[in-house]
Parts: sequence; C-alpha cells; structure tokens
Amino acid sequence: MPVTVDVRDARVGPAALEEAFADLGRMDALFSTYRRDSDVSRIDRGELRPEDAEPEVRAVLDLCERYRRATGGWFSAWIGGRLDPSGLVKSWAMDRACSILERHGARNYLLNAGGDVVARGHREDGEPWRVGIRHPVQRDRVVRVVLATDLAVATSGTYEKGTHVVDPHTGAAATSVVSVTVVGADIVEADVHATAVLAMGRSGLELVEALDGYEAYAIFPDLTASWTSGFDALCAAPA
Repeated sequence: MPVTVDVRDARVGPAALEEAFADLGRMDALFSTYRRDSDVSRIDRGELRPEDAEPEVRAVLDLCERYRRATGGWFSAWIGGRLDPSGLVKSWAMDRACSILERHGARNYLLNAGGDVVARGHREDGEPWRVGIRHPVQRDRVVRVVLATDLAVATSGTYEKGTHVVDPHTGAAATSVVSVTVVGADIVEADVHATAVLAMGRSGLELVEALDGYEAYAIFPDLTASWTSGFDALCAAPA
C-alpha cells in the first residue's frame, strides 16, 4: 500500500525517513498474509507456533487478544480458523514509524499509510492538518474534513477492498456499513475500533461513543451517515 510522510521540521534529515521506511518493510516481511515466508503465514499453516515467532509477532498477537476481549469479540485476528491480524498490524507498524520519526526530532508531521493517518503538531502555517474522509462512491469528493492536531484518523470500509471484514461471531460478510472513520489520540485504538464498528454495523457507533477521547463517523449503503456526539467538534464546517 502507499505510505507517505510529510515532515515540516527542518532539522529532521533523510536518515529519519530511511529508518522509518526500513522498519515498515521489516514489519511487512513478518506480518504479510501474501508472503508465504512471513511469520503470520507460517503460523496460519501450522508450521510455526505463535510462541516461537519473532517478538514483534508475539506482541501483536497479544494485542489482538486484548482487543478481542475489549470489543466483546467484534475485533478478532482469527476468523474461521485463519490468522489475519491486518486489522491491527498496519496501525501498530505506523506507531513504530512515528516513534522513529520523533526520536529523530520530528514534532510536526503527517504519516499516511493506505488512508490511515497520524497527524502530529501543525503545518508550516501553524494550521492543523486537514484529513479528508473520502466519499465512498465519488472518489474525487470528501464528505468531512478532520482538523487534526496530535490526532490519528483510521478508516475501515468496503469501497476499496469489497466486503473483506466479516462478523467474527457468524462468519458472514459485514455489509450494513460501507465506511467507518474513527478519530482519537492513538492510531492502534482508532484502527481496531474502525474495524470492529464495520463488523458490528449500525450499532457499532455506540462502542466508540463509550470510548473516552474517540469519535466516529459511519456511512451506510444508502449513503446516509451517522456520527458520535463529539465528532463535529473535530471537523471543519461542512461545505
């Protein structure tokens, strides 16, 4: 997937980006479900025990279990007996990359990985970063714009990959929501809950409403939308 980094701190040099992208590449090698030699693929085939995997893999699987419990089972890395931690691992890798950038002195930057965003500080003009939520049908339109300062924005939807998220309780494809965006301080928390709400359907917004410091915006198949009570305060006024 495309990954872009926009750093506005002049003192941060190319070495920071090189280290961050190298780490993202290593995480892809460990976690990709498309690579037969990844730890995740080997665990899925029964060739590697989870406890014998690399430490990063063990850490992610532990997190997946923690969020499975926290969401009442609506987020799960195991569906139909298959292992796929993709609903968490991308944001977890993003968080690692952000830590690398910040260790190199980055304080004002935006990291975008396949549409999920971490925004820290401000742009050069002192304004917050503007993160658009794409219209699920009209690709050149955004439905809302989040004004992001020290925020993470994660979206899970069906308009790019189709119905790739399933109800972990029934195994049926999740189709009652086409897009869920969750906004909050932590990209992993936002990403996990975006996936969980997509699986839950319309009632999933209640899960985020009860989560302190996080807001959500959901679009339904008829292109109507609903959002949590504090979402409007994070956004630019609708056009």
